[in-house]
Amino acid sequence: MSTMPVEQVPERETKPNTMPATRITGRNVLVVGMARSGLAAARMMAARGATVFVSDMGAADKLAHEISLLGDTGIRFETGGHTLDALAGVDLVVVSPGVPASNVLVAAAEERGIPVVAEIETASWVTSAPILAITGSNGKSTTTSWLGAIYKGAKRPVEVGGNIGRAFSEFASDTKVDTRIVLEVSTFQLERTNEFHAHVAAILNLTPDHLDRHGSFEEYVRLKFRILENQTSADFAVLNADDQTIVRVDLDKPVGKAQRWWFSVAHSVTPGVWWDGAYLAYDTGDRQGRIPGSDKLIPPGLHNRANAAAAVCMALADGLTPEEIEPGLTAFAGVAHRLEHVATINEITYVNDSKATNPDSVSKAVASFNRPLVLIMGGLDKGTDFRLLIDDFKDRVRAIVFTGKAAPKLEVELGADFPYRTAAKFADAFDAAVDLAEPGDIVLLSPGCASFDQFRNYEHRGDVFKQLVTDLARTLEGAQ
Repeated sequence: MSTMPVEQVPERETKPNTMPATRITGRNVLVVGMARSGLAAARMMAARGATVFVSDMGAADKLAHEISLLGDTGIRFETGGHTLDALAGVDLVVVSPGVPASNVLVAAAEERGIPVVAEIETASWVTSAPILAITGSNGKSTTTSWLGAIYKGAKRPVEVGGNIGRAFSEFASDTKVDTRIVLEVSTFQLERTNEFHAHVAAILNLTPDHLDRHGSFEEYVRLKFRILENQTSADFAVLNADDQTIVRVDLDKPVGKAQRWWFSVAHSVTPGVWWDGAYLAYDTGDRQGRIPGSDKLIPPGLHNRANAAAAVCMALADGLTPEEIEPGLTAFAGVAHRLEHVATINEITYVNDSKATNPDSVSKAVASFNRPLVLIMGGLDKGTDFRLLIDDFKDRVRAIVFTGKAAPKLEVELGADFPYRTAAKFADAFDAAVDLAEPGDIVLLSPGCASFDQFRNYEHRGDVFKQLVTDLARTLEGAQ
């Protein structure tokens, strides 16, 4: 799929240093949202001497587990709705990624001139360890996990988290200066950063996503480039040379002062890393060669060669040698919910790609296979155009099952070009896919949508899919 053009990214107004780490102690902090990162921020700031209050819209009985995590920290909270009284005397508001600017407490805080920041911002105040941060529309989790595996394979101390796994605030305070912090970072987090600084920052790719929140592709792109904003000439920006939007924006209006390194799966780059058709090759200016073992990478698909190239480029920029990179690079087998092989039953293979929450990610998943596909798509629409997938699906997709709130839109945009069925419930969608599949086919869950209409998150959706596959295997085994 091609990327959408962006003529110019508006210049962002520079904000002052609003709350350095030394000023957390004794401050009154409001955390909006009792999600994983919000709770981690609350606990971290309370441990450093802040008085913390947490506010969440959810009902108390639905948040019993989250409330239990506050334990005996002394953190007060409210559930079942936000009250403006929560802002009384507050010096700082910290938001979970899922909290939009329209939130009543966020809007009121901004009206009163109270700083509103992301959890990764506050976590970055309390550590001096170098940060390697990764953003992009697709491949963030895979590249983040792969880079973490490279450091572990090199026997270098590393902590991995951010938008996946552990929240940054869970380990920021305890991370030693010789440790590398590898973070997946989303636009939801970047839109509320001021001083967040990555020694090595990567933008993997840019395709339309989260337009329901950001309003336009131009704004989405602007937020992605904020990951480079506070970088100095001693830092590195790792960029995708194959992505026309990234190349154009970086040429027209460079963000930050970092040295530019590149990665590609189409051609050689200097300085940088590229896929030469057999190996990952590199040219750092003073060294050239191939990464040993890179002809035996496990995760399938050209897009995963791009993910590997980005991870290797970041590691080289940070000073690792090709020999140090090889063990973790070649041992990495992929991440859960991303093209995850679940089982083969009666010659039909079931693959869990629940993390595919936008059309471009679905396109990459479909391109990874050379067998007929029965797709399960749908969920909560994010304002994207599914018609962009028509050409990618031709001669690859046997049929599609639409489900979730996005099903009517999917029917309109894809239904005229491919055989399809619609099922309101996810379990019924799975049954329909099983019925449509023929021996030799792949049943691929690659939704292209968010999961929140029927599930807690994409992991929950993927786990339900895997359980349905397990139940199918048991049913068929019992019938024999």
